[in-house]
Amino acid sequence: MSIRIEKGGWILIFLIGLALVGYSLNKYGVLDLGKWTGASGRTGERVDTSKPLVLPTADVAEASEVRVRVNIWVGCVGGLVANGGLDTAAGSIYANKGLKVSFKIIDDWTEGAAALATNNVDIMLTTVDVWAKDYAQFQDKGVGAYAFFMVDWSRGADGVIGRQGINSIEDLAGKTVAFAPYTPSHFLLWNGLKGSGLSTAQRNEIFSRAVHTKDGIEPATLFAQGKVDAAVAWDPDMSDAVAKRPGSKKIYDTRVANRLIADILVVSDRFAARYPQTVVKFAEGWLEGVEFIRANPSRAYTLIGTIKDFNIPTDLAKTMLEGVRLADYADNIRFFGVQGGDSDYANIFKQAQEMYREERMIKRTSDPEATVDRRYLAPLSGRFSTASTEPPIEYTAPPKGAVPIATQHRSIYFETNSAKMGLDSRAVVDEIASFMRAYENTVVDIEGNTDSTGPREYNMQLSKARAEAVKRYLMGKYSFPAVRMRTVGNGPDHPMDTNATPEGREKNRRTDIKVYPNPAR
Repeated sequence: MSIRIEKGGWILIFLIGLALVGYSLNKYGVLDLGKWTGASGRTGERVDTSKPLVLPTADVAEASEVRVRVNIWVGCVGGLVANGGLDTAAGSIYANKGLKVSFKIIDDWTEGAAALATNNVDIMLTTVDVWAKDYAQFQDKGVGAYAFFMVDWSRGADGVIGRQGINSIEDLAGKTVAFAPYTPSHFLLWNGLKGSGLSTAQRNEIFSRAVHTKDGIEPATLFAQGKVDAAVAWDPDMSDAVAKRPGSKKIYDTRVANRLIADILVVSDRFAARYPQTVVKFAEGWLEGVEFIRANPSRAYTLIGTIKDFNIPTDLAKTMLEGVRLADYADNIRFFGVQGGDSDYANIFKQAQEMYREERMIKRTSDPEATVDRRYLAPLSGRFSTASTEPPIEYTAPPKGAVPIATQHRSIYFETNSAKMGLDSRAVVDEIASFMRAYENTVVDIEGNTDSTGPREYNMQLSKARAEAVKRYLMGKYSFPAVRMRTVGNGPDHPMDTNATPEGREKNRRTDIKVYPNPAR
Protein backbone atom coordinates (compact mmCIF):
# COMPACT_ATOMS: atom_id res chain seq x y z
CA MET A 1 0.00 0.00 0.00
CA SER A 2 1.46 3.39 -0.97
CA ILE A 3 1.26 6.48 1.20
CA ARG A 4 0.55 9.85 -0.37
CA ILE A 5 2.29 12.83 1.24
CA GLU A 6 0.56 16.17 0.90
CA LYS A 7 2.41 19.39 0.05
CA GLY A 8 2.47 20.48 3.69
CA GLY A 9 4.00 17.15 4.66
CA TRP A 10 6.91 17.61 2.29
CA ILE A 11 7.57 21.03 3.79
CA LEU A 12 7.59 19.53 7.29
CA ILE A 13 10.00 16.77 6.22
CA PHE A 14 12.26 19.38 4.61
CA LEU A 15 12.31 21.48 7.79
CA ILE A 16 13.07 18.45 9.97
CA GLY A 17 15.93 17.49 7.65
CA LEU A 18 17.27 21.04 7.68
CA ALA A 19 17.14 21.08 11.48
CA LEU A 20 19.06 17.79 11.70
CA VAL A 21 21.74 19.06 9.32
CA GLY A 22 22.00 22.32 11.28
CA TYR A 23 22.30 20.42 14.55
CA SER A 24 25.11 18.27 13.15
CA LEU A 25 27.00 21.25 11.75
CA ASN A 26 26.64 23.10 15.05
CA LYS A 27 27.73 20.09 17.09
CA TYR A 28 30.96 19.70 15.14
CA GLY A 29 31.75 23.40 15.01
CA VAL A 30 31.09 23.99 11.32
CA LEU A 31 28.14 26.31 11.99
CA ASP A 32 27.36 28.38 15.09
CA LEU A 33 23.62 28.34 15.71
CA GLY A 34 24.18 30.16 18.99
CA LYS A 35 24.27 33.46 17.12
CA TRP A 36 20.51 33.15 16.74
CA THR A 37 19.67 31.19 19.90
CA GLY A 38 21.70 33.29 22.35
CA ALA A 39 23.73 30.28 23.54
CA SER A 40 26.87 31.03 21.55
CA GLY A 41 30.22 31.87 23.05
CA ARG A 42 30.21 34.84 20.66
CA THR A 43 27.38 36.53 22.53
CA GLY A 44 27.73 38.54 25.72
CA GLU A 45 30.44 40.84 27.00
CA ARG A 46 34.13 40.44 26.18
CA VAL A 47 37.00 40.87 28.62
CA ASP A 48 39.90 43.25 28.05
CA THR A 49 42.77 41.94 30.16
CA SER A 50 44.86 45.06 29.48
CA LYS A 51 42.55 47.15 31.65
CA PRO A 52 42.67 47.09 35.48
CA LEU A 53 40.08 44.86 37.11
CA VAL A 54 37.39 47.05 38.62
CA LEU A 55 35.51 45.39 41.47
CA PRO A 56 32.26 46.93 42.71
CA THR A 57 32.55 48.83 45.99
CA ALA A 58 28.86 48.49 46.89
CA ASP A 59 26.72 45.40 47.15
CA VAL A 60 25.94 44.09 43.70
CA ALA A 61 24.26 40.93 42.55
CA GLU A 62 26.55 37.92 42.43
CA ALA A 63 26.06 35.19 39.88
CA SER A 64 23.06 33.09 40.86
CA GLU A 65 25.20 30.00 40.25
CA VAL A 66 28.77 29.16 39.23
CA ARG A 67 28.81 26.10 37.01
CA VAL A 68 32.19 24.36 36.86
CA ARG A 69 33.27 21.56 34.56
CA VAL A 70 35.46 18.95 36.26
CA ASN A 71 36.54 15.47 35.33
CA ILE A 72 37.01 12.59 37.74
CA TRP A 73 40.31 13.78 39.13
CA VAL A 74 41.45 14.27 42.73
CA GLY A 75 43.23 17.52 41.89
CA CYS A 76 39.94 19.40 42.04
CA VAL A 77 39.56 18.54 45.74
CA GLY A 78 40.38 22.12 46.80
CA GLY A 79 37.18 23.33 45.17
CA LEU A 80 35.18 20.34 46.34
CA VAL A 81 36.22 20.91 49.95
CA ALA A 82 35.35 24.61 49.65
CA ASN A 83 31.94 23.59 48.31
CA GLY A 84 31.30 20.62 50.59
CA GLY A 85 30.75 18.37 47.57
CA LEU A 86 29.54 18.69 43.99
CA ASP A 87 26.80 21.07 45.12
CA THR A 88 27.20 23.82 47.71
CA ALA A 89 26.60 22.55 51.24
CA ALA A 90 25.29 24.79 54.01
CA GLY A 91 28.13 26.13 56.15
CA SER A 92 30.78 25.43 53.49
CA ILE A 93 33.44 27.94 52.50
CA TYR A 94 31.60 28.89 49.33
CA ALA A 95 28.23 29.08 51.08
CA ASN A 96 29.70 31.49 53.64
CA LYS A 97 30.89 33.69 50.75
CA GLY A 98 27.37 33.78 49.34
CA LEU A 99 28.27 31.59 46.37
CA LYS A 100 26.30 28.73 44.91
CA VAL A 101 28.65 26.43 43.02
CA SER A 102 27.70 23.41 40.95
CA PHE A 103 30.49 21.06 39.86
CA LYS A 104 29.48 19.19 36.71
CA ILE A 105 31.38 16.01 35.87
CA ILE A 106 32.23 15.93 32.15
CA ASP A 107 35.00 13.38 31.72
CA ASP A 108 35.49 13.82 27.98
CA TRP A 109 37.95 16.68 27.30
CA THR A 110 36.33 17.78 24.05
CA GLU A 111 32.87 17.79 25.58
CA GLY A 112 34.21 19.84 28.49
CA ALA A 113 35.47 22.54 26.13
CA ALA A 114 32.21 22.47 24.20
CA ALA A 115 30.29 23.00 27.45
CA LEU A 116 32.23 26.20 28.14
CA ALA A 117 31.88 27.43 24.57
CA THR A 118 28.10 26.92 24.53
CA ASN A 119 27.36 28.48 27.92
CA ASN A 120 26.59 25.18 29.67
CA VAL A 121 29.34 25.87 32.22
CA ASP A 122 31.05 29.09 33.29
CA ILE A 123 34.43 27.74 34.41
CA MET A 124 36.33 24.76 33.07
CA LEU A 125 38.95 22.56 34.73
CA THR A 126 41.55 21.54 32.15
CA THR A 127 45.32 21.23 31.76
CA VAL A 128 47.62 23.78 30.15
CA ASP A 129 48.49 21.42 27.30
CA VAL A 130 44.85 20.72 26.41
CA TRP A 131 44.05 24.43 26.82
CA ALA A 132 46.60 25.22 24.09
CA LYS A 133 44.37 23.31 21.67
CA ASP A 134 41.06 24.58 23.04
CA TYR A 135 42.16 28.23 23.04
CA ALA A 136 43.11 28.10 19.35
CA GLN A 137 39.82 26.44 18.46
CA PHE A 138 37.89 28.95 20.59
CA GLN A 139 39.58 31.78 18.70
CA ASP A 140 38.48 30.27 15.40
CA LYS A 141 34.89 30.20 16.66
CA GLY A 142 34.96 33.63 18.31
CA VAL A 143 34.66 32.22 21.84
CA GLY A 144 36.33 34.31 24.55
CA ALA A 145 37.93 32.67 27.61
CA TYR A 146 41.09 32.97 29.73
CA ALA A 147 43.12 30.81 32.08
CA PHE A 148 43.02 32.47 35.50
CA PHE A 149 43.88 29.95 38.20
CA MET A 150 46.33 27.10 38.76
CA VAL A 151 44.83 24.02 40.43
CA ASP A 152 47.73 21.59 40.80
CA TRP A 153 50.94 20.06 39.52
CA SER A 154 51.02 16.37 38.66
CA ARG A 155 53.88 15.02 40.74
CA GLY A 156 54.07 11.32 39.94
CA ALA A 157 50.42 10.78 39.06
CA ASP A 158 51.18 10.42 35.32
CA GLY A 159 53.92 8.37 33.69
CA VAL A 160 55.20 6.18 30.87
CA ILE A 161 55.74 2.49 31.63
CA GLY A 162 57.53 -0.13 29.55
CA ARG A 163 58.06 -3.88 29.46
CA GLN A 164 61.30 -5.58 30.38
CA GLY A 165 64.16 -4.28 28.24
CA ILE A 166 62.74 -0.78 27.83
CA ASN A 167 64.85 1.40 30.10
CA SER A 168 64.90 4.76 28.33
CA ILE A 169 62.82 6.89 26.02
CA GLU A 170 65.05 5.90 23.10
CA ASP A 171 64.15 2.24 23.76
CA LEU A 172 60.57 3.03 22.68
CA ALA A 173 61.72 3.10 19.04
CA GLY A 174 59.89 0.39 17.11
CA LYS A 175 57.63 -0.43 20.07
CA THR A 176 53.85 -0.29 20.46
CA VAL A 177 52.63 2.31 22.96
CA ALA A 178 49.06 2.74 24.23
CA PHE A 179 47.77 6.19 25.17
CA ALA A 180 44.66 8.37 25.10
CA PRO A 181 45.06 10.92 22.27
CA TYR A 182 44.66 14.68 22.76
CA THR A 183 44.92 14.38 26.53
CA PRO A 184 47.73 15.09 29.04
CA SER A 185 48.91 11.50 28.43
CA HIS A 186 49.45 12.34 24.76
CA PHE A 187 51.43 15.45 25.67
CA LEU A 188 53.57 13.60 28.24
CA LEU A 189 54.57 11.03 25.61
CA TRP A 190 55.10 13.56 22.81
CA ASN A 191 57.19 15.80 25.03
CA GLY A 192 59.40 12.96 26.21
CA LEU A 193 60.00 11.74 22.67
CA LYS A 194 60.72 15.28 21.48
CA GLY A 195 63.34 15.70 24.19
CA SER A 196 65.04 12.40 23.43
CA GLY A 197 67.69 11.38 20.95
CA LEU A 198 65.15 9.77 18.61
CA SER A 199 64.89 11.06 15.06
CA THR A 200 61.74 12.61 13.64
CA ALA A 201 61.16 9.45 11.61
CA GLN A 202 61.45 7.26 14.70
CA ARG A 203 59.05 9.45 16.66
CA ASN A 204 56.55 9.43 13.83
CA GLU A 205 56.75 5.65 13.63
CA ILE A 206 55.97 5.32 17.34
CA PHE A 207 52.83 7.42 16.92
CA SER A 208 51.78 5.66 13.72
CA ARG A 209 51.82 2.24 15.37
CA ALA A 210 50.44 3.41 18.72
CA VAL A 211 47.20 2.06 20.19
CA HIS A 212 44.71 4.88 20.84
CA THR A 213 42.29 4.44 23.72
CA LYS A 214 39.10 6.25 24.72
CA ASP A 215 40.32 7.05 28.23
CA GLY A 216 43.45 7.12 30.38
CA ILE A 217 42.64 3.90 32.24
CA GLU A 218 42.62 1.47 29.31
CA PRO A 219 46.35 1.83 28.45
CA ALA A 220 47.34 0.42 31.84
CA THR A 221 44.96 -2.51 31.34
CA LEU A 222 46.36 -3.28 27.89
CA PHE A 223 49.89 -3.11 29.27
CA ALA A 224 49.13 -5.43 32.19
CA GLN A 225 47.63 -7.93 29.72
CA GLY A 226 50.82 -7.88 27.63
CA LYS A 227 49.07 -6.47 24.57
CA VAL A 228 51.37 -3.46 24.18
CA ASP A 229 55.06 -2.82 24.86
CA ALA A 230 54.51 0.44 26.73
CA ALA A 231 51.72 2.69 27.95
CA VAL A 232 51.05 6.19 29.22
CA ALA A 233 48.94 5.87 32.34
CA TRP A 234 48.21 7.36 35.72
CA ASP A 235 48.19 6.03 39.24
CA PRO A 236 47.00 3.83 40.78
CA ASP A 237 46.46 1.98 37.49
CA MET A 238 50.04 2.68 36.40
CA SER A 239 51.65 1.11 39.48
CA ASP A 240 49.22 -1.81 39.40
CA ALA A 241 50.07 -2.54 35.76
CA VAL A 242 53.82 -2.55 36.46
CA ALA A 243 53.29 -4.89 39.43
CA LYS A 244 51.28 -7.31 37.26
CA ARG A 245 53.87 -7.56 34.46
CA PRO A 246 57.20 -9.01 35.67
CA GLY A 247 60.30 -7.10 34.65
CA SER A 248 58.42 -3.99 33.60
CA LYS A 249 59.23 -0.55 34.95
CA LYS A 250 58.32 3.10 34.97
CA ILE A 251 60.49 4.88 32.38
CA TYR A 252 59.67 8.41 33.54
CA ASP A 253 56.83 10.19 35.25
CA THR A 254 55.78 13.59 36.51
CA ARG A 255 58.03 13.34 39.56
CA VAL A 256 60.80 13.73 37.00
CA ALA A 257 58.87 15.96 34.58
CA ASN A 258 57.56 17.81 37.60
CA ARG A 259 56.73 21.06 35.80
CA LEU A 260 55.02 19.68 32.72
CA ILE A 261 51.44 18.65 33.55
CA ALA A 262 49.42 21.31 35.38
CA ASP A 263 45.67 21.59 35.92
CA ILE A 264 44.19 25.06 35.55
CA LEU A 265 40.82 26.79 35.57
CA VAL A 266 39.53 28.71 32.56
CA VAL A 267 36.66 31.22 32.80
CA SER A 268 34.49 32.37 29.92
CA ASP A 269 34.46 36.06 28.98
CA ARG A 270 30.71 35.97 29.10
CA PHE A 271 30.73 35.12 32.82
CA ALA A 272 33.84 37.03 33.92
CA ALA A 273 32.71 40.31 32.36
CA ARG A 274 29.44 40.23 34.25
CA TYR A 275 30.62 38.80 37.57
CA PRO A 276 34.30 39.67 38.21
CA GLN A 277 33.72 39.76 41.98
CA THR A 278 32.28 36.25 41.85
CA VAL A 279 35.38 34.98 40.02
CA VAL A 280 37.63 36.54 42.70
CA LYS A 281 35.56 34.99 45.50
CA PHE A 282 35.59 31.64 43.73
CA ALA A 283 39.40 31.68 43.51
CA GLU A 284 39.65 32.81 47.13
CA GLY A 285 37.41 29.99 48.33
CA TRP A 286 39.36 27.40 46.36
CA LEU A 287 42.61 28.58 47.98
CA GLU A 288 40.98 28.40 51.40
CA GLY A 289 39.96 24.84 50.53
CA VAL A 290 43.61 24.00 49.79
CA GLU A 291 44.66 25.50 53.14
CA PHE A 292 42.02 23.41 54.90
CA ILE A 293 43.25 20.22 53.19
CA ARG A 294 46.85 20.84 54.22
CA ALA A 295 45.70 21.20 57.83
CA ASN A 296 43.18 18.33 57.67
CA PRO A 297 44.19 15.94 54.86
CA SER A 298 42.16 12.99 56.10
CA ARG A 299 38.93 14.97 55.79
CA ALA A 300 39.70 15.64 52.15
CA TYR A 301 40.14 11.92 51.50
CA THR A 302 36.82 11.24 53.20
CA LEU A 303 35.03 13.88 51.15
CA ILE A 304 36.25 12.43 47.86
CA GLY A 305 35.12 9.00 49.03
CA THR A 306 31.58 10.29 49.58
CA ILE A 307 31.17 11.56 46.00
CA LYS A 308 29.43 8.62 44.36
CA ASP A 309 30.00 9.74 40.79
CA PHE A 310 33.77 9.83 41.40
CA ASN A 311 33.82 6.20 42.58
CA ILE A 312 37.13 6.82 44.38
CA PRO A 313 37.28 5.18 47.83
CA THR A 314 38.88 7.10 50.69
CA ASP A 315 42.08 5.02 50.76
CA LEU A 316 42.50 5.36 47.00
CA ALA A 317 41.95 9.12 47.22
CA LYS A 318 44.84 9.31 49.67
CA THR A 319 47.12 7.37 47.31
CA MET A 320 46.16 9.50 44.31
CA LEU A 321 46.65 12.80 46.14
CA GLU A 322 50.20 11.74 47.05
CA GLY A 323 51.02 12.15 43.33
CA VAL A 324 49.69 15.71 43.18
CA ARG A 325 50.75 19.09 44.54
CA LEU A 326 47.67 21.20 45.19
CA ALA A 327 48.51 24.77 44.23
CA ASP A 328 48.41 27.55 46.82
CA TYR A 329 48.56 31.27 46.18
CA ALA A 330 52.37 31.34 45.97
CA ASP A 331 52.28 28.51 43.43
CA ASN A 332 49.79 30.48 41.33
CA ILE A 333 51.92 33.62 41.37
CA ARG A 334 55.06 31.74 40.33
CA PHE A 335 53.23 29.63 37.74
CA PHE A 336 51.69 32.51 35.79
CA GLY A 337 54.59 34.90 36.38
CA VAL A 338 54.39 38.56 35.45
CA GLN A 339 53.19 40.12 32.22
CA GLY A 340 55.82 39.82 29.53
CA GLY A 341 58.02 37.57 31.68
CA ASP A 342 59.02 33.95 31.35
CA SER A 343 56.84 31.49 33.26
CA ASP A 344 56.08 27.80 33.66
CA TYR A 345 52.66 28.44 32.13
CA ALA A 346 54.20 29.96 29.00
CA ASN A 347 56.80 27.18 28.73
CA ILE A 348 54.14 24.45 28.77
CA PHE A 349 51.72 26.34 26.53
CA LYS A 350 54.34 26.90 23.82
CA GLN A 351 55.38 23.26 23.78
CA ALA A 352 51.76 22.07 23.65
CA GLN A 353 51.01 24.42 20.75
CA GLU A 354 53.90 22.86 18.86
CA MET A 355 52.43 19.39 19.40
CA TYR A 356 48.97 20.38 18.22
CA ARG A 357 50.38 22.17 15.18
CA GLU A 358 52.20 18.95 14.29
CA GLU A 359 48.93 17.06 14.77
CA ARG A 360 47.16 19.67 12.59
CA MET A 361 44.61 20.19 15.34
CA ILE A 362 45.17 23.95 15.36
CA LYS A 363 45.79 26.38 12.51
CA ARG A 364 47.74 29.07 14.33
CA THR A 365 49.80 29.68 17.44
CA SER A 366 49.16 32.39 20.02
CA ASP A 367 51.28 34.34 22.44
CA PRO A 368 50.72 32.60 25.81
CA GLU A 369 50.31 36.07 27.33
CA ALA A 370 47.11 36.51 25.31
CA THR A 371 45.55 33.41 26.88
CA VAL A 372 45.82 34.24 30.59
CA ASP A 373 44.16 36.74 32.93
CA ARG A 374 46.02 37.31 36.23
CA ARG A 375 43.70 40.04 37.45
CA TYR A 376 41.52 37.77 39.59
CA LEU A 377 44.52 36.73 41.69
CA ALA A 378 45.78 40.26 42.29
CA PRO A 379 43.05 41.28 44.81
CA LEU A 380 44.03 38.29 46.98
CA SER A 381 47.66 39.37 47.49
CA GLY A 382 47.09 40.52 51.06
CA ARG A 383 44.95 37.53 51.91
CA PHE A 384 47.48 34.75 51.22
CA SER A 385 51.23 34.39 51.57
CA THR A 386 53.45 34.73 48.51
CA ALA A 387 56.24 32.71 50.15
CA SER A 388 56.65 29.28 48.59
CA THR A 389 55.72 26.33 50.79
CA GLU A 390 57.58 23.92 48.52
CA PRO A 391 61.15 23.14 49.58
CA PRO A 392 63.83 23.63 46.92
CA ILE A 393 65.08 20.57 45.09
CA GLU A 394 68.32 19.07 46.33
CA TYR A 395 70.38 17.53 43.55
CA THR A 396 72.74 14.58 43.91
CA ALA A 397 74.84 12.84 41.29
CA PRO A 398 73.41 9.69 39.68
CA PRO A 399 75.13 6.47 40.78
CA LYS A 400 77.90 5.09 38.59
CA GLY A 401 76.47 3.11 35.71
CA ALA A 402 73.04 4.77 35.88
CA VAL A 403 71.09 4.71 32.61
CA PRO A 404 69.82 8.11 31.41
CA ILE A 405 66.13 8.33 30.59
CA ALA A 406 67.01 10.34 27.47
CA THR A 407 70.12 11.31 25.49
CA GLN A 408 69.95 14.26 23.10
CA HIS A 409 72.57 14.73 20.38
CA ARG A 410 72.63 18.45 19.60
CA SER A 411 74.67 20.43 17.08
CA ILE A 412 75.86 23.47 19.00
CA TYR A 413 78.23 25.48 16.84
CA PHE A 414 81.23 27.34 18.23
CA GLU A 415 83.72 29.66 16.65
CA THR A 416 86.74 27.85 15.18
CA ASN A 417 89.17 26.65 17.87
CA SER A 418 87.05 28.46 20.45
CA ALA A 419 84.53 27.78 23.24
CA LYS A 420 82.47 30.82 22.22
CA MET A 421 79.00 29.79 21.04
CA GLY A 422 77.69 31.10 17.77
CA LEU A 423 74.61 33.32 18.00
CA ASP A 424 72.53 30.77 16.08
CA SER A 425 73.44 28.07 18.60
CA ARG A 426 71.86 29.89 21.51
CA ALA A 427 68.43 28.98 20.17
CA VAL A 428 69.43 25.32 20.36
CA VAL A 429 70.53 25.71 23.98
CA ASP A 430 67.28 27.56 24.70
CA GLU A 431 65.41 24.44 23.53
CA ILE A 432 67.46 22.37 25.96
CA ALA A 433 66.57 24.83 28.70
CA SER A 434 62.86 24.49 27.94
CA PHE A 435 63.13 20.74 28.43
CA MET A 436 65.20 21.14 31.59
CA ARG A 437 62.65 23.54 33.01
CA ALA A 438 59.79 21.10 32.54
CA TYR A 439 61.92 18.17 33.74
CA GLU A 440 63.19 20.11 36.73
CA ASN A 441 63.80 17.06 38.91
CA THR A 442 66.64 15.76 36.75
CA VAL A 443 70.42 15.86 36.70
CA VAL A 444 72.00 16.61 33.33
CA ASP A 445 75.35 15.64 31.85
CA ILE A 446 76.66 17.98 29.15
CA GLU A 447 79.25 16.14 27.06
CA GLY A 448 81.34 17.89 24.43
CA ASN A 449 82.58 15.86 21.43
CA THR A 450 84.89 16.61 18.51
CA ASP A 451 85.99 14.89 15.34
CA SER A 452 89.45 13.35 15.06
CA THR A 453 91.06 16.32 13.30
CA GLY A 454 93.98 17.73 15.27
CA PRO A 455 95.83 16.53 18.40
CA ARG A 456 93.72 14.40 20.76
CA GLU A 457 94.81 16.25 23.90
CA TYR A 458 93.82 19.60 22.40
CA ASN A 459 90.43 18.21 21.37
CA MET A 460 89.85 16.86 24.89
CA GLN A 461 90.47 20.30 26.39
CA LEU A 462 88.40 22.08 23.73
CA SER A 463 85.40 19.75 24.11
CA LYS A 464 85.46 20.22 27.88
CA ALA A 465 85.62 24.01 27.51
CA ARG A 466 82.67 23.96 25.11
CA ALA A 467 80.59 21.84 27.51
CA GLU A 468 81.41 24.36 30.25
CA ALA A 469 80.29 27.20 27.98
CA VAL A 470 76.88 25.56 27.54
CA LYS A 471 76.61 25.12 31.30
CA ARG A 472 77.48 28.77 31.97
CA TYR A 473 74.84 29.89 29.47
CA LEU A 474 72.17 27.76 31.17
CA MET A 475 73.16 29.03 34.59
CA GLY A 476 73.30 32.67 33.53
CA LYS A 477 70.08 32.88 31.54
CA TYR A 478 67.91 30.35 33.37
CA SER A 479 69.41 30.25 36.86
CA PHE A 480 69.80 26.48 36.81
CA PRO A 481 72.00 25.49 39.77
CA ALA A 482 75.54 24.42 38.94
CA VAL A 483 75.19 21.24 41.00
CA ARG A 484 72.48 20.03 38.61
CA MET A 485 74.82 19.96 35.58
CA ARG A 486 77.98 17.94 35.08
CA THR A 487 80.33 18.58 32.17
CA VAL A 488 82.53 16.11 30.31
CA GLY A 489 84.98 16.56 27.43
CA ASN A 490 85.09 13.39 25.33
CA GLY A 491 87.18 14.86 22.52
CA PRO A 492 87.20 12.43 19.57
CA ASP A 493 86.74 9.30 21.71
CA HIS A 494 82.96 8.79 21.20
CA PRO A 495 82.29 9.19 17.46
CA MET A 496 78.76 8.68 16.10
CA ASP A 497 79.93 8.34 12.51
CA THR A 498 83.07 7.94 10.47
CA ASN A 499 85.73 10.63 10.59
CA ALA A 500 86.67 9.83 6.99
CA THR A 501 84.00 12.09 5.46
CA PRO A 502 83.01 15.74 6.03
CA GLU A 503 79.45 14.62 6.82
CA GLY A 504 80.63 12.11 9.39
CA ARG A 505 82.98 14.58 11.06
CA GLU A 506 80.14 17.11 11.31
CA LYS A 507 77.98 14.55 13.15
CA ASN A 508 80.84 13.85 15.54
CA ARG A 509 81.21 17.54 16.42
CA ARG A 510 78.23 17.56 18.75
CA THR A 511 77.07 18.07 22.32
CA ASP A 512 75.33 15.19 24.09
CA ILE A 513 72.75 16.02 26.76
CA LYS A 514 72.13 13.05 29.04
CA VAL A 515 69.14 13.34 31.37
CA TYR A 516 68.96 11.33 34.61
CA PRO A 517 66.24 11.20 37.28
CA ASN A 518 67.47 13.09 40.32
CA PRO A 519 68.41 10.41 42.90
CA ALA A 520 67.48 12.80 45.71
CA ARG A 521 63.84 13.13 44.57
